[in-house]
Amino acid sequence: MRMILKDGREILMSLYGLKLLKYYIPSVSIEHQTSIVEGFDGPIFNGTRFSGRIITAKFMYKAFDYHDFKLFVAEINALFARKEYFYIIFGAEPGKRWKVRLAESYSPNELLRKVGELEIKFICENIFAESVPTTMDLKEWDVDKWQWGMGIDWDEDLAYSFSSNNFSVKNYGNVLIDPRQHDLEIILRGSFSYVTITNHTTGDSYQYNGSLNGNDTLILRGVQTLKNYVSDFKNTNKRLLTLAAGNNNISISGGTVHSIAFNFRFLYL
Repeated sequence: MRMILKDGREILMSLYGLKLLKYYIPSVSIEHQTSIVEGFDGPIFNGTRFSGRIITAKFMYKAFDYHDFKLFVAEINALFARKEYFYIIFGAEPGKRWKVRLAESYSPNELLRKVGELEIKFICENIFAESVPTTMDLKEWDVDKWQWGMGIDWDEDLAYSFSSNNFSVKNYGNVLIDPRQHDLEIILRGSFSYVTITNHTTGDSYQYNGSLNGNDTLILRGVQTLKNYVSDFKNTNKRLLTLAAGNNNISISGGTVHSIAFNFRFLYL
């Protein structure tokens, strides 16, 4: 297992004398909002949402002597006890990372004098796994970034930059990408009197009411709209584009596309 800290530093557990024995990733928890209506049998379901997820990792450690064991405990406390989030990546699934925080306190279990086990629980800040690289890294197979089972067919066209007004964007994850919750950046350049971007798969339609010339750049970053890196959300229809799992058929009207790029990570249940 390895950790990636908020500042980008990467830490291997083996450098701390930890050997991963096993890990367990449960399914997402489900919460139903219900109400009771007189005269109806059973509850009325008003909505359903995914909630928390706890990942458990069990390690084995070795110490040379008692003093080394105490030093090990101090190092492990400093490693995991962080107020900010970090990412964990398991060697069996190198293409996926989990955004987590420490879930609860822990203490090493000393099985023998120099050997013991340590169980750490991580609470997921984002309940979905996300691909380690973004779509802008989809250039070649890399065993440290991708794996079989992530939905990618390398015989397909993996383009995420286009120069036409009609194209298809493939979301290889199995979770809808929603810019209100997930990283999604769309960068458009072209000549437009106005811009309407429609995802015919989801039914979403975003409109920018301003004009663009060949030197302008329109950026949709999360819930923001930036023209030439200056906020211009007021000139939109206040709607957002989401990307469904699978193919998303996109069309753009109001002018001519010179280039458009989609940058995001795939999400997995």
